[in-house]
Amino acid sequence: MVYKKLLALTAASSMLLNVVPSNGSIASAQQNESHVENKLASTNSAEQIMNAVLDDVPEVIGAPNIELEVQVKLDELAKGKYTSLHASFHIPDSLTVTGVEFNSKNIMGGASSYTYSKDNLNLQVKGGNVSFAHKGSDLFATIKLKVKDFVTSDRTDVIRTNSITAESRNGKDIVYSVDEAVANIGLKQLDTDAIAKIPGYANSLMSHKFGADPHAMVYDGRVYIYMTNDEFEYDANLNLIDNTYSKINTVNVISSDDMINWTDHGAIPVAGPNGAAKWATQSWAVSTEHKEIDGKDKFFLYFSNNASGIGVLTSDSPIGPWTDPLGKPLIGRNDPAAQGVAWLFDPAGFVDDDGQAYLYYGGGVPGNPPTQEQAEHPATARVIKLSDDMIHTVGEPQVIDAPFLFEASGMHKKNGQYYYSYSTNFSGVRQEDDPGTGEIAYMTSDSPMGPWTYEGTALRNPWVFFGVGGNNHQDFFEFKGQTYITYHAQTVAKAMNKAKGYRSPHINKVEYDENGKMKDVKADMKGVSQVANLDPYKRNEGETIGWNAGIKTEKSQAPGSMVESINLNVTDIHNGDWVAVSQADFGKNGAASFEANIASTVGGEIEIRVDSPVGEVIGTLDVNPTGGDQEWQLMETNVKHVSGTRNIFFIFKGEGETNLLNMDYWKFMEKE
Repeated sequence: MVYKKLLALTAASSMLLNVVPSNGSIASAQQNESHVENKLASTNSAEQIMNAVLDDVPEVIGAPNIELEVQVKLDELAKGKYTSLHASFHIPDSLTVTGVEFNSKNIMGGASSYTYSKDNLNLQVKGGNVSFAHKGSDLFATIKLKVKDFVTSDRTDVIRTNSITAESRNGKDIVYSVDEAVANIGLKQLDTDAIAKIPGYANSLMSHKFGADPHAMVYDGRVYIYMTNDEFEYDANLNLIDNTYSKINTVNVISSDDMINWTDHGAIPVAGPNGAAKWATQSWAVSTEHKEIDGKDKFFLYFSNNASGIGVLTSDSPIGPWTDPLGKPLIGRNDPAAQGVAWLFDPAGFVDDDGQAYLYYGGGVPGNPPTQEQAEHPATARVIKLSDDMIHTVGEPQVIDAPFLFEASGMHKKNGQYYYSYSTNFSGVRQEDDPGTGEIAYMTSDSPMGPWTYEGTALRNPWVFFGVGGNNHQDFFEFKGQTYITYHAQTVAKAMNKAKGYRSPHINKVEYDENGKMKDVKADMKGVSQVANLDPYKRNEGETIGWNAGIKTEKSQAPGSMVESINLNVTDIHNGDWVAVSQADFGKNGAASFEANIASTVGGEIEIRVDSPVGEVIGTLDVNPTGGDQEWQLMETNVKHVSGTRNIFFIFKGEGETNLLNMDYWKFMEKE
């Protein structure tokens, strides 16, 4: 199981560390770092060259706060009158120095101290008659370090020696040769059984389910991502087949206030017999907007009924429940607003600063097969004004002549400029300045309805970055002063060896040049940085997930925190499965106890670890059967003192092949 493998790796790593006990003291850092930096190995006054060695640490678990030590060994100093011994080291960004232990058996005649800032470590022995002699060993000092963050692949980082110099009163300094004085630190990726979004990655946003055609809505300090609900399809023999999109009639929703920990709000029933819009059969590529109407915030979800119409749902909450205010399409195939539109889908709502709303939609390439002109200028995208109530169109649509248009209309505004983005088609012949196939291109205008100027591409096809292609779909949004792009790629499906059109949401940063043009987006699995810490002292949903392995989510009968009738819980939990959140801020006081709302027919344990799946265990919640998978009880346990900002890993333990327990929500209680 995952848990046992991780403990074994921890033990192996600990045995390989160069741990040397010492009775030396660590003096406080009080010396000027620049003094050491200015002592070069080529000093003209140097009388002889001595050697220095740093020990390698070949295997270190690449997880936060894993400890390691590096020994610094020096040749003996010849007899002389030395006033100081300086050593300077470059520390790689993956590590942080937690202390230095000087070997007082070998060091005499001076006080030892160190300074550490950013990537530079300086050691100093200073006094009236400094000496360094071998008394049983050649050890000068032991550098104590910790790993800063998760390592996402095996690699070797290097601690380098900048200089080591013994200063003499007579000017005949001793300069150590440091060319070979390096420590190779073998950082090993922690095997956690996480799929695609491994600890240390922010992409994909979720890995316990799929989600395509992502659209972002920022509301009340959170980002909500709405996605086409890709789910595995099988043939009559239960063989996995390519995604046909024909059965998709729900929309997945997740949200976050920190861009790493995403809360799963479940699937919105949009179309079909169980959906809000029973006239529709599918729900693809949605766009959700909010607007204050009659003093109250209202939410509007625009969706594609395959490629034959566009519908709208309304709600008083970002997560629902949703209703169909029209009982029919907002734009139907026979409406004037649909004329000349090959594929009537991919709506993108946009509310301008003055409150006027617009809808961008359409796509497809005319002709079978299309001519070069049709491929280059499909002219199948449209923009139309929306009414004040956001559920009707106003006036005539305007044609958007986007070069090599295919699908995925999008709109965002930056510094007064309007950016219309879209995905390019796979038809026709491309010239040097034309966008490639399946790329995200964009145009700009001074007006939300055009005219438009083609600018270029912002994001290339997912194949370029992830080695798995398919279509492309995007949405640009701003959150806490930074512009981002959300898009999809088959990264989770690829990691499962099931890349058959099942897509997952990603986010990366967007930058602009001085002329307002978007720089090429570099899509990757690393993703974006966390923009806020998680509060562990409030109710946190079990389905708020930074990383996970083995779990699923499901509808819960326990009341929800945002909307009472909408709630999920974590389920399908077996021995060794786990779920984690990133950067929970326990503050200075720290936590005293932990509680969770649990339902179980079997029972088990929730082991609470900080930092990583092999981090310190701060508590264990014993789970007894509650009488049913939806019979909820609040359970509590004390925890060891933990303060500061730490990752939290909930590792589930128990026996048997059935679901051990369900988890609704959790919180810590702060120490008074």
